[in-house]
Amino acid sequence: MTRLRRGYGAAGPLVACVAAIGLATFGITRGTWSVGGSDSSCYGLMAKAMAGGELQPHSHLADAPWPDVPLTLAPGGFIPSPIRAGAPAPICAPGMAVLMAPLAAVFGHDAIFWLTPIAAFLLVIAAFAIARQLAGGMAGATAAILTASSPIVLYQAVQPMNDILTAALWMLALAVGGSHLVCGVLIGLAILVRPNLAPLALVLAAIPFIQEHTRERQIRGVLAMIAGALPGVLMLMWLNQALYGSVIGSGYGDASNLFSTSHINTNVTNYSRAIFQTQHVVPLFALLAPFVFDGIKRKGSLLLLGFAAAVFAIYALYSPFPEWWYLRFLIPAIVVLLGLASAAGVQLLSKAGMGGLIPIVAVVLGLIGTRAAGERQAFELQRMEGRYRDTAMLVRDRLPANAVVITVWESGSIRFHAGREVVLWESLDPAWLDRAITWLRSKGKQPYLLFERREENDFRARFRGQSDAGALDWPPRFDVGRQIRIYDPADRARYLAGEAYPTENIRR
Repeated sequence: MTRLRRGYGAAGPLVACVAAIGLATFGITRGTWSVGGSDSSCYGLMAKAMAGGELQPHSHLADAPWPDVPLTLAPGGFIPSPIRAGAPAPICAPGMAVLMAPLAAVFGHDAIFWLTPIAAFLLVIAAFAIARQLAGGMAGATAAILTASSPIVLYQAVQPMNDILTAALWMLALAVGGSHLVCGVLIGLAILVRPNLAPLALVLAAIPFIQEHTRERQIRGVLAMIAGALPGVLMLMWLNQALYGSVIGSGYGDASNLFSTSHINTNVTNYSRAIFQTQHVVPLFALLAPFVFDGIKRKGSLLLLGFAAAVFAIYALYSPFPEWWYLRFLIPAIVVLLGLASAAGVQLLSKAGMGGLIPIVAVVLGLIGTRAAGERQAFELQRMEGRYRDTAMLVRDRLPANAVVITVWESGSIRFHAGREVVLWESLDPAWLDRAITWLRSKGKQPYLLFERREENDFRARFRGQSDAGALDWPPRFDVGRQIRIYDPADRARYLAGEAYPTENIRR
C-alpha cells in the first residue's frame, strides 16, 4: 500500500497537468467566443480599443442633436465619460482589457477569448502547487481535480470575464509566496484586474513573517512584495485618472452605494446556499487543516483560511445577487478551501492507512462537480451566448457598411463583432426617435432597429404615440433564431403602401 500511495503522489504533477489542460481545452472548445453581456462587452471593447492604440472606444456620432447624446452612445458595460466627449468610460476595471490587448494586437480581436482558458490552466496549477506544499503530490492532484470540476469554475471558464483571471492571479501569488518579488508582481496584477480585492494584499503580506526567521529578512520580504506590486497599482491609478478624472475613480460610482453592512445577511444566505448546492460540504473540511498540520504548515493553513475569510468578508458587504453563478466573486476563496480540504483529507486518510481511497474520492467528487455544472447550463453557454456573435456577424455581413444600429441588449456585441455604431433607444428621448432616424440619414447613415424579442414591448411602450417608427407595425427584415429581429425603418412606408416582402429567417 505504501508503494501504491507513493505512485499516486509521483503522478500528482501529471494528474494536475491533465486537469489543467482539460479545463483550458473546455474553455476554448466550449467557450462563448462572444461579447454580449455588460461585463464581456466592457472588457472586449476596451481591449479592442487598446489594441488599436486608443485608451477607450469612441463614437463618430458625438455631434448628434438629441438630448443626452453621451448616454445614448454608451454601449453595454459603459457610462458617459466624465472627461472625454464621444468616448464612453468603462464600468468594469480596466485591468483585464490591459492583459487582453496584446493578444488582440498580435493575433486579432478573437484572441481576447484565449485569456480566460489560459488563466483557467494557471488556476488549476496554482491549486495543485498550494495543496502539494501542504500534503504532497496526492493532495495537489486532488486539489487540481476538484478545482477543474468545480461548477462555478467550469461556468466561468468559458466566458470572457475576469473572475477566473482574478482567482488565478491571487492563487499564483499564494503559490509562489516564497519568491516575494514575484508574489508582489502577481498581487499588483490582481489589484489591476479587480481593485476591490486589494485588501487581500494585507493577508499575503504575512507570508514573509511566516517563512523568514529574522526581522531583517521579514522586512526585506515585505518591501520586495511592495516593490513588485507597485507597477500594477500605479498603472491602475493612471488608468483611473485618464478614464474617470480621479486616481480612485471607478465606473461603478461611489463605493458606499455598493458596499453596506445591510447586505451581510442576504449575502451570507445566498452564498452559503449556492456553495452547499454546488460544492456540498467539501469546503468545510478545510477547517480541519490547522488541526491536521503543525509548524509552518499550520501557519500556512491559517493564512489560507484568513485569505478565504477576507474574500467572503468583502463580498458579504457587496450588493446582493440571488443567482447561484454570482459565486464567481468567491472563486479565489472556493479554490483555496478546496485545496485545504484536499490537503487535510489526504493527510488524514494517509495516516489512517487508507491512501488507496484518495484517487477514488477525488474522481467521484470530480464527477459530482461536473454533473452539477451541467445541471446549471455550464455546457450550454456557448449556444446561449452565441446569439450575440451570430447576430453581430449578420449585421457585419448583410447590412451596409454605413449602418447604425438602434438597440440596447446587443449594443456591445454589435460594436465589437460587427464594428458598427450603435444608439441605445432606452436612453433616447421618446420624442426624438423619428428625428434621430432622419438625422442619421442626413449624415449618410442607414439606421436599423435591432431587438431581442423580449425588448419589443418595452420599445413600443416607450415610443408609442410619439413616433411612427415606435409602433414597430411592419415586418422585420431578419429574424435570428426566433430570438432577435432586425427592422429597417425604411420598410415601414413600403409595407403600409401595400408592398409585401418576406422576413428572412436565420437559423442558429
